[in-house]
Amino acid sequence: MNDRITIGAAFLMTSLAGTAAIARAWVTPTNSRPRVTPDPAPMLRPVEALDRFEARCMVERRNTLHVRFRTGAAMCLDCRSPLAGGAK
Repeated sequence: MNDRITIGAAFLMTSLAGTAAIARAWVTPTNSRPRVTPDPAPMLRPVEALDRFEARCMVERRNTLHVRFRTGAAMCLDCRSPLAGGAK
């Protein structure tokens, strides 16, 4: 009697393990690749800036360092927002 219970339990465990393996193979997609997130683009330094000056940044609501470009535009070095009203 004890041998029948052991054989039955072994058969049950084997069939459950086989069922789990089949279910995992059925659910897992075969052509999946791990998702790789791209690195964020680095913030560029304003190399073509003519000069630096301190002005009020409207985004940060405080005086910050700005740069003036050849085109006449200005940009805050802290938040990279353009200076409202142009460089004066």
